[in-house]
Amino acid sequence: MMSNAAKGAWWMIAAAAALTAMAICIRYLPAYSVLLMIFLRNVINLFLMAPSLFRQGKAVFQTECLSTHALRNAFLYSGNVAWFFGVTKIALADVASLQFTSPLFTAIIAAAFLGERIGGHRLVAILVGFAGALIIIRPGIIPVNIGTLSILLAAFLYSCAHVVTKRLSDTESGSTVVFYMSVTILVYSAIPAFFVWQTPTWADMPAMIGLGITGYATHYCITRSLAVGDASFVIVFDFMRLPFSALLGWLLFTEILDGWTAAGALIIFAAGYYSTIREAKASG
Repeated sequence: MMSNAAKGAWWMIAAAAALTAMAICIRYLPAYSVLLMIFLRNVINLFLMAPSLFRQGKAVFQTECLSTHALRNAFLYSGNVAWFFGVTKIALADVASLQFTSPLFTAIIAAAFLGERIGGHRLVAILVGFAGALIIIRPGIIPVNIGTLSILLAAFLYSCAHVVTKRLSDTESGSTVVFYMSVTILVYSAIPAFFVWQTPTWADMPAMIGLGITGYATHYCITRSLAVGDASFVIVFDFMRLPFSALLGWLLFTEILDGWTAAGALIIFAAGYYSTIREAKASG
């Protein structure tokens, strides 16, 4: 019988694989606006989530925090736009590496808006993590790519959403948060998608459907991982995004993993993991 820790690890590895697969689907749809891709992904996402949500009854729809849901999902949608755009501009390994800055942004934003204390250990982790990001970006040594800035912006916006989620979790169930995420982002994405509409060709439909499936799979696998394993343990396996991205970027798009990127990613992840471990010990 597999232990809960092992199950959590495998679910997180599956989430890393699904997120990498989503980035590959984006790369195979170069003729389409990212605004359209996000809308169609969310249509498929909502379709896949609907049976589970409706089985849970009317309680899923009940909320007194509609404005907070709207704010959270505005951050998520904006983060999606930035992330999708960044994926089209820089190597997949760079995307994965820079996205590891999200826990560091979250710590800063939570301190500013939720009053969470940044102690000495967490401050060191944040500074070390951002030093790792500078190793990857190397400003002043190589030109700063707009894709790099987009992924950092996406990490920041996702962190804003995580902080709002912490506030929502005080009163809202996970199912309610997921329901309003699906519906609200669909509405947000429909408006800009209308202005860039382009009916997908049959040849592009597998990749377009793949966006929705991998988006749903990523969310589902992360949820399952955190449900059966301690966050401080399973988060280690999120680092599998880097080898997955590096390998598939090389096989499919002839991208070579830069040594600076690998070193910076390891530093960022180590800093984020250290911060997670400290937080788990403090709350335990």
